[in-house]
Amino acid sequence: MTQSIPMINKTMDLAEVQDQWFFNEKYQCWCLEDVLYTSKATTPKFQRLSIFAPAPYMKEGGVIDPEGSMNGFTAATAPVIMNNNSAGYMEMPHMWLGGPRCFGPQYLERGFVYVTCGNRGRESKDADGKRCGKIPSNLVDLKTVIRFLRHNAAVLPGDMEKIISVGWSAGGAMSSLLAVTGNNQKYDSYLEESGAFMDERDDVYAAQIYCPIIDLEHADLAYEWMFSADKENEPSPAGPGGVMTPFEEALSARLSDSYIRYFNSLGLKNPETGDALSLDADGRSGSAYDYLMGKIDESATKFLTKLENGELAEQYSAEDYIKGSYTYETMAPQGGKDDDEPDDVSLMQGHAGPGVALNKPPVGGPDGDLPLEPPTLGNMLSRPPKGMPTPPLFEPPMITVQGKDKSGWLSWDGVQAKVSDLDTYVLNHRRRMKPCTSFDILSCKSGENEVYGKPEQPSVHFSTDVAKAIESLKTQFPEEYGTYYPAYVLATGDTALTRQKYLNNPLNFIGTEEKSDQAKYYRVRVGASDADTSFMIGMTLALELANAGKPVDYALVWDKPHCEADYPGEVCDWIESICR
Repeated sequence: MTQSIPMINKTMDLAEVQDQWFFNEKYQCWCLEDVLYTSKATTPKFQRLSIFAPAPYMKEGGVIDPEGSMNGFTAATAPVIMNNNSAGYMEMPHMWLGGPRCFGPQYLERGFVYVTCGNRGRESKDADGKRCGKIPSNLVDLKTVIRFLRHNAAVLPGDMEKIISVGWSAGGAMSSLLAVTGNNQKYDSYLEESGAFMDERDDVYAAQIYCPIIDLEHADLAYEWMFSADKENEPSPAGPGGVMTPFEEALSARLSDSYIRYFNSLGLKNPETGDALSLDADGRSGSAYDYLMGKIDESATKFLTKLENGELAEQYSAEDYIKGSYTYETMAPQGGKDDDEPDDVSLMQGHAGPGVALNKPPVGGPDGDLPLEPPTLGNMLSRPPKGMPTPPLFEPPMITVQGKDKSGWLSWDGVQAKVSDLDTYVLNHRRRMKPCTSFDILSCKSGENEVYGKPEQPSVHFSTDVAKAIESLKTQFPEEYGTYYPAYVLATGDTALTRQKYLNNPLNFIGTEEKSDQAKYYRVRVGASDADTSFMIGMTLALELANAGKPVDYALVWDKPHCEADYPGEVCDWIESICR
C-alpha cells in the first residue's frame, strides 16, 4: 500500500532528510514535501504533511539560517501556520503550493512558516479494508501532527510555541477543538494508538476558525431555528432539493422550539455589556436575536463601506449593489442525473474550495480496469505522483448573474447598514440549503451520520433531540414515527456514541472542569451567505469563548459562502498583532 505513495522519510526523525529540502522559485520558499507524520499510519496517503518556509530562513541542505529575517521575523520567531485540510469530516490529503484548497502563499508572503497536513476521515479504511477514520480519528491525526512538529523542532524553521491552527468547515471544527483540548488526557489512548509522540505537547498558540461545523448534537435544532421560514431546500450533500412534507414541517417546528430552550440553557452573556442573552418564545425576538442581527448589520456595514471606498475588487457602488444594478460571476450549476438531483461528485463541489472544479472520474465495472465507484474527494484532490499530469481542477465553468434588488430588506445611510429581519434575509438572500433534518438526516445517509458510524456500521443516527421530536409527533404522524423513531432512539443508550459526541464538541471544553492547555487567542469568521449550518453555531462558539475570558475576534463576512470567509490580508494582520 505504501510503495506508490511518495514519502521522503523512513523514520520520524527529520534530521535524516535535511537534504530533501528544495527551493521553489515561484513562491520564494523552501519546501519539505510528502512527510509521513506517524510510524503507525493506517492510511498513509492521508497521514502526510508538507512544510514551507520563507527563503530567508534556510540555506542549501536544509540548514536553518539564524541571521535571515523577513517582516520582522526570523527562523526562530516566525509563527507556524498549521492549515488542516479537513472537509466534510472526510479523509483529506495535504496540499501543494498552487494546488486546490491551499492558502499557503498569503502566509509565506508575510514571513510565516506554513504547514499543510492531511488526515483520516469518516470513509477511511486501512489495508485490510477495516474502517479506521471515525471520530475522533480526524482530530487525533492533527494532534499527532503537532507533536511530530515539536519532536523535530530543532531542525525545523519556525517557533513551535507559536503554532496557529487554521481550518474551514470540518477543518474549522478541528481548529476549534485543537484550540480548546490541548494535551487533554481524554485523547491519550487514541494518540498512543496513532503513534503520536506521547512526550510532546499538542496545544496551539492561537486558532483561526472558519465556518465551523460543530455542536452536531444541536445542529439540526439550530438549523431549523434559523431557516424555519423557508420550506424549500436546494440539492446538497444532505439530500436532493425539495419541499417539506407536512411531517417535516411539524418536525422543523419542534426542533426550532427545542433550540430556543437549548440556547437559553447555556446562560450566555453579551461580551460587550455583560447582559444575559436569550431568545423569546417566538424565536424572532429577544436579546440573543438582536445580538445576531447586530452582527449581520455589522457585516453588511463593513462590506458596503469597503465597496464605497474602492477597497474591493467589485467595481460598482453601494447604491448599485442594493438596487441590484450590477452583475457578478459565479460557478455554473454542476448538473447530475437531472437539474434537481446532482450526482455525488457535484455535491462534493462545495468542499473542493473556491476556484476548483471537480472532474467526474470515469467509472467502470467488475471486469474493467476502472474503479467500481467514484473516488473520494480526498483522492480527487490528491497530488498525483511525480511524473504524472495534474488533473485540470482549477478552471470551473462560470456564468454571469444579474444582481438582485435588496432595497426591500437592506438599507444604507452611508455609514450604517441595516437588515430588516432574519426571515426576510433568509427568503431573499440566502435560502435554505439542507432539508429537515439537516445533519442527522432521516435517511441516515449524511456525512455526519457516517462520522459517528462504527467499523461494522458505516452510518448511525446520533441526535437524541431529533428522536424526542419524532416521538412527540407519534399521534399526529404514526406512519413516520414507525419508520424513523426505532432507528433514532438507539442513540439514547449508546455509551460509545456518547463518548464520540463529547470528544467532538469544543463546547464541552470551554468554561468547564476539563483540564486542557488552551489557546491564548481565537478568531472566528463565518460567511454571511453560509447555509451549511446555522449562524448561531459560530456565534455560540464565540460567545462561549468570550464568556470564558478568552480573547476572541468574531464576525460574519458579507456575501461569503461556506469557505475561508475573510477579506484579503486580515487574517495575516491578526496573526502579526498577536505574535509581535
